Amino acid sequence: PGIRVVAPENGRNGTVKFELITREYSALGREARQYLEERLHAVNDAFITDWMRQKEPNLELPVTWSPEVVPGEASAAFSLATLVPLVLILMTVTGAVYPAIDLTAGERERGTLEALIAAPVSRRQVLLAKYLAVMTVALLTAVANLTAMTATAFASGLDDVLFGKSGFTPFMLLQILSLLVVFAGFFSAVILALTSVARSFKEAQAYLIPLMLMSLAPGIMAMLPGLEMTATLAVVPLANMVLLTRDLMDGQVDALLIGLAVGSTIVYAGIALAIAASIFGTDAVLYGSAGTWSDLWHRPEFERPTATLSQGFLALAGLVPAFILLGGIPARLEGWSLTSRLMASATVTMLLFVVWPLIVATWNRVKVRSGFGLNGASALSFVGAMLAGVSLWPFAHQLEIWTLSAERIKVLVEMFKELELELGEIPLPMKLLSLALVPAVCEEFFFRGFLFRACRTQWSATVSILVTAAAFGAFHVLVRDALLFERFLPTALMGVALGWVAHRTGSTWPGMLLHVLHNGLLLSLGEWLDPAKHAWLTEERQSLPPWVLAMAAVVVVVAAVILRSSQQKPRGSQSRPVTP
Repeated sequence: PGIRVVAPENGRNGTVKFELITREYSALGREARQYLEERLHAVNDAFITDWMRQKEPNLELPVTWSPEVVPGEASAAFSLATLVPLVLILMTVTGAVYPAIDLTAGERERGTLEALIAAPVSRRQVLLAKYLAVMTVALLTAVANLTAMTATAFASGLDDVLFGKSGFTPFMLLQILSLLVVFAGFFSAVILALTSVARSFKEAQAYLIPLMLMSLAPGIMAMLPGLEMTATLAVVPLANMVLLTRDLMDGQVDALLIGLAVGSTIVYAGIALAIAASIFGTDAVLYGSAGTWSDLWHRPEFERPTATLSQGFLALAGLVPAFILLGGIPARLEGWSLTSRLMASATVTMLLFVVWPLIVATWNRVKVRSGFGLNGASALSFVGAMLAGVSLWPFAHQLEIWTLSAERIKVLVEMFKELELELGEIPLPMKLLSLALVPAVCEEFFFRGFLFRACRTQWSATVSILVTAAAFGAFHVLVRDALLFERFLPTALMGVALGWVAHRTGSTWPGMLLHVLHNGLLLSLGEWLDPAKHAWLTEERQSLPPWVLAMAAVVVVVAAVILRSSQQKPRGSQSRPVTP
């Protein structure tokens, strides 16, 4: 709705005229116009009352108005495009339900699952084959229904109405199919996890009825007027895919929200598949007895020196949505001082990267000392880590500069200008504690402590280093509700160096020292070095001078030689668990 005010001189004796403008078919506009008309009527009524009291002749109302309706689209009240996400959910669910039931509960009821498990194929491979079969059928069903829907829309001339303002395009088709793949992968894993505990076809159907009813809620949610995609809704299962599909058809997409929605859905699919694998491998499945959800919470009978690979990735999978949801809360506490927000951020970091993996380790009877690499290291290891910590920062800085364009640098400077001004008022010890010490120690505790040693139970040192480094880099991409992809490569390479140190020393402590020195030195340089006094630090010359890189390279080589010659713990203490 809008209001156009006509100058008093265009009226009679100073009367002000308003034009109330509303959009056709807009219920909200009509309500706003009625509200304004009531207020204007109240002004005139008050004027009349006052005039009657004074008995003043020649009455002239102070304001007049005339409603004006401008052309609008009938779809403003309701768009058929909002039905498409609901239809996509229904067609995907329908395609995945019956194959999943037949391949799990159906085989248990027929007694064919034991023979399948006895085949010379691992249980994980059997489950993966079933998962791919269910996902394929779900996709074929969805594609067939989408094709029929598209053909019907074109034949009836409703393609623009059905597929939003931009109409149907091949690129939109590709995007919708990509979302269908992600959604089908997630839903197939969830259904397999549910049907794996059922003893019969009918029992599995009973389990899936509540799930199907719950799946309708996100589709109906997309039809609610005024509901917008937010960072919080982007990590809500099912709802994120529905709202993303709706915004895609309306031509309103955001890269950050796409990344959050798709990434979180993939993570949830991994969690569901891991749960299905845990149930599928139990004796209840093998012998046809009744499997229960308590099988998921069964604690190992004996302690083990390190977590298994599946336990490590379950911890990582649980960390991702928690990091997305909780990581941005301190920055939104606008009523708090920056010092309080920094401490809140440090607390969240400790909860995510220390408390959570400790809970997982405790439940799975993993020894804290060996499971997190908290065993001692030689003095030579700490010397090498200290040298690496003070010499790796120029290369990380230079690599990030090489991946950034001049325009991108200006955007980042503008984005963090206000934050830098606020940080300038914070004492250096507080910044070192909250931004250097706590993040470094906590991140090493999880990535090079718990996750790295879990990977080493089945993978080589090289693969474990690369996987943990990639996860480490991915966590640093999300900064202040923005995706800074240029941070991935420098952070991942830093993760490779930290993983190599953890492998060579057999301990997490040297890597913690390296990480703390690296972060602390970057913060200290930003505090002590004034760009006005050092030309190579100004905005015009972001690259470091060659002599700085040369000196850093010499120190890095010395640190590598020292670390390579440092004592390494036997592989058995950090990799293969001892079977009782």
